Amino acid sequence: MTSPPSAGLTPAKQEPPENESPRRPGTRLLRKAVVGVAGTALIAAGIAMLVLPGPGILAIFAGLALLATEFETAKRVNDWARARFHDQWQKVRGRVGRDRQGKTSDTAESAESVKTARD
Repeated sequence: MTSPPSAGLTPAKQEPPENESPRRPGTRLLRKAVVGVAGTALIAAGIAMLVLPGPGILAIFAGLALLATEFETAKRVNDWARARFHDQWQKVRGRVGRDRQGKTSDTAESAESVKTARD
């Protein structure tokens, strides 16, 4: 009993993932560990900076972005947070745009009433 001829087909070589070197198989694990530690440290520092002086929100987003390079869950959280931030930013821009078009905001009306009361 002989096996059927493979007609010149050779098994396909399995390509390594794009960010893993074929020469150093442990590089991916080491990179994942370093990214995990650095991203977690940035998030922890950002949380601390929410009550201490410093750019807390920025550090948290930077930590999430760093973690998202290696972890799918962090990528989903980062995408969710970015979408919420974008929505809120558009609301703020809409309010500022209305104020510039001649409509006054509550604070502008209050300031005007205080100014006329002094005169």
